[in-house]
Amino acid sequence: MGFDDDAQTSGVAGPSQPPHTPEKPTSMQDAEVYDDDALAAAMSEESVRLGYSGPISIVRPSPQPEPQRTAGPSDSLTAAPAPSAPAAPSTPAAPAAFAAPQPPAPVLPPDEAPTRQIPLADLPAPTGPPVALPPIPPPAETPAAPPSVLPPPPHRESLPDADLVRGFDGQAVAEGSTANAMRTLEDQLRLRADEASAYRDWESRMLAIGTPEAIRSVEEARPGFTGVLTPDEGFLEFLQAARSSEEEAVAAPPTPAPYDLVEPSSAGSTPAETSAVAAVAAVPTWSSIVPSAADYPHPADLQSADVPVLDPQLGPLNTDSQPVSGPRYDVEPEDDVDETDRVPTDATGPFAVTVAGVATALPDATAAPITPLETPRTSPAETVIPHEERHAPRAFAVEPFGVEPTAVDQRVGRAARLFWLWFSANSSVLSLAFGGILISLGVSLRQAIVAAFVGVAISFLPLGLGTLAGKWSGQPTMIASRATFGHVGNIVPAVLAVITRLFWGAVLLWLLVASTGRILVGAGLAGPFSERQVSLLAMAVGFLIALVVAYFGYGLFARIQLGLSIVSALLIGGLVALTWTSVDITKALTIGDGPWILVVTGVVLVFSFVGLIWANSSADLARYQRPGTSGAASMLLAPFGTTLAPFLLIAYGAVLAASKPTTASRLSRAPIDTIVALLPAWYPIPLLAATTLSLLSGVILSVYSGGFALQATGLRVLRPWATVIMGALLFAVAMLLRYTVADVTPLFRDLATTLAVPVAAWAGIFAAEMLIRRRRFDTGSLVARGGVYPAVNWVNLSMLVVATAIGLGFTSATVGWLGWEGYLFAATGVPLTSDLGGTDIGVLVALALGVLTPLVAGVPRVRRQERARA
Repeated sequence: MGFDDDAQTSGVAGPSQPPHTPEKPTSMQDAEVYDDDALAAAMSEESVRLGYSGPISIVRPSPQPEPQRTAGPSDSLTAAPAPSAPAAPSTPAAPAAFAAPQPPAPVLPPDEAPTRQIPLADLPAPTGPPVALPPIPPPAETPAAPPSVLPPPPHRESLPDADLVRGFDGQAVAEGSTANAMRTLEDQLRLRADEASAYRDWESRMLAIGTPEAIRSVEEARPGFTGVLTPDEGFLEFLQAARSSEEEAVAAPPTPAPYDLVEPSSAGSTPAETSAVAAVAAVPTWSSIVPSAADYPHPADLQSADVPVLDPQLGPLNTDSQPVSGPRYDVEPEDDVDETDRVPTDATGPFAVTVAGVATALPDATAAPITPLETPRTSPAETVIPHEERHAPRAFAVEPFGVEPTAVDQRVGRAARLFWLWFSANSSVLSLAFGGILISLGVSLRQAIVAAFVGVAISFLPLGLGTLAGKWSGQPTMIASRATFGHVGNIVPAVLAVITRLFWGAVLLWLLVASTGRILVGAGLAGPFSERQVSLLAMAVGFLIALVVAYFGYGLFARIQLGLSIVSALLIGGLVALTWTSVDITKALTIGDGPWILVVTGVVLVFSFVGLIWANSSADLARYQRPGTSGAASMLLAPFGTTLAPFLLIAYGAVLAASKPTTASRLSRAPIDTIVALLPAWYPIPLLAATTLSLLSGVILSVYSGGFALQATGLRVLRPWATVIMGALLFAVAMLLRYTVADVTPLFRDLATTLAVPVAAWAGIFAAEMLIRRRRFDTGSLVARGGVYPAVNWVNLSMLVVATAIGLGFTSATVGWLGWEGYLFAATGVPLTSDLGGTDIGVLVALALGVLTPLVAGVPRVRRQERARA
């Protein structure tokens, strides 16, 4: 509608001026045209400046006419007249004309704007419907500069698949373990979902930044989320191609002039030219190739993502989704990169762009195949610990692990550690006495050395295979024994292990006390105290030290064993050097050979006092072995550390005894006094250390291992308190031996042989099953009943009893209440006083019967267990 100058000036149509239709001006120089659209546009600009959006309606209750005034060039708003009833036509007013075209008014800041503006309050009140303004276009976004510091990638806390499986494999299982495992798995899956969402958000931010450093950060962070994210090979190929293009572009010489994109003309061009290059563009850069998050459509904006209709009567479901501007795709983009979208790896010049806008290589440029990015992988035998390094148990932190497997992140030991863990517990100089005992049997020096060597070699069988069991399961020996005898059936071997540990721990503590009192009193270092008082004080101090170390557990014990092993090795070397003057090799070799059946007696003696003493504790120190270490190396180094020092000391004791006949009898009756007589007068303190430190190490190991055996019987106590109970029992037995038994030597020998028979039978059955097994233990089934392993393995348990009974029938004892032993010798007509009757060959018989039992009747059962575990 047209308005005259007065109406334009005031913004209100006068009452005497009816609506009319002016003649259309021939040009903008002749007139200006004003209508509702002009008013809407002006109001839209003003509302944008004031920060308002949406429909605007102007209502005034009582409009007041305003005097007419002459229009000026500063007027910026024009109001539309209020609609009214049609009036009589009148002569139209001539439109205002301008003599010359006027340039558009410049946009001035608010302080420089013209002062003559019509306020909104003075506009006429519309009587019709409100004027709806068109949607305000969003302001153009200015691309932000890349940040100087890139946001760090999210931190992964979930476990990889391999660690999760091994964690369930090594997790303690009790009643309700299945529900616990499912909850753990649900927590891990929920954590992975959160990590995947956080990573996707971070990756989108990095791709939006688009710098080479950002893309490199994405590539470096992606392998760390293996198992959380699904690998996108197409995206990886795209990154590789884009990075290659960037590197080539940086190395290429600058082009002399930029190339402009030119739309090709279809006329006069061949079909090949039409489908090929349309124009030549400049070399693309990394930021121009890598897409940003805005380049991808929002799912709510896709045509395929229609609003779901659950009920036709209710209509579409309102999901409160907000549309996001972006390109639409008719189909979902494929993961594979199209050949026309690949960036040539050897591209150094400009690219050609087709009519569709796809960059293609020049005719002489060939695209090389893109090598996929490598993902770091781990071997199946290796257990990966995320987030933190493996760490050894702290020295003064109480060890929490008992029947349950040792935590994988604390298994830091290597095979070499097993050597010195066992060395100090078996390096006491009292082993010299066994050399004197062998010579006293009536054998020659070479027969004594052969007996010691064979006895040590047989000891490798139970010690080595027991070590392997502890490395496999991370659990104590008597807990791994449940796989062989069953949960209930294993109570018998567990009770036997408790008795063995009590006996040998008490004997070692008694020897420590007796050696300390005899050396200090004999050297005049005891002061006013008698030998009995010194012995009592030494027993109290030794017991307290052993109990404290065993209570804290492996962390403190391993560190003490290392120091004791070094000191023991030095002291043994010093002892040999100081007593070498008493050796007469020529005279020692003149002793003739005795009956070879006596060599069997020596073998049984060494095997019983070296190998079987620690057979049911062999796995206890291997629980902290690193899973990736060699099992063969562990099987060799643990028995080697256990038997090396005893073999050398027994052999050297035999040399000393063969060099002088009186030394042999004295070593067997009073070893401490004999050794003191062979040393200089200034050596009592080193001798005391060489004797007692190793004995103290053996007492600590007996208390520590006895706690595990006590738990294996079914006693439901924590490992530290089981150690305290075992230590109290051991101290009571040691006090009983020290102050109630006058002559300990025959009791010591007969009890040691009697206990060796059932231990040998158990060791044979357990070691043979370890030879049969091809897979690791099911650690959860070792802890709780109802798993792979039965409640009772009647074959092995029955054979343990039978082998023990047969073995005791082929042993002999001089103690009155053990005189019933050797009944099978009497049944076969072999006198107990003969050389064969005194061999105690029943220990080897029990071992052989135990080994044969699983080899003959246990293979199918072991295979069923392994299949059930798999």
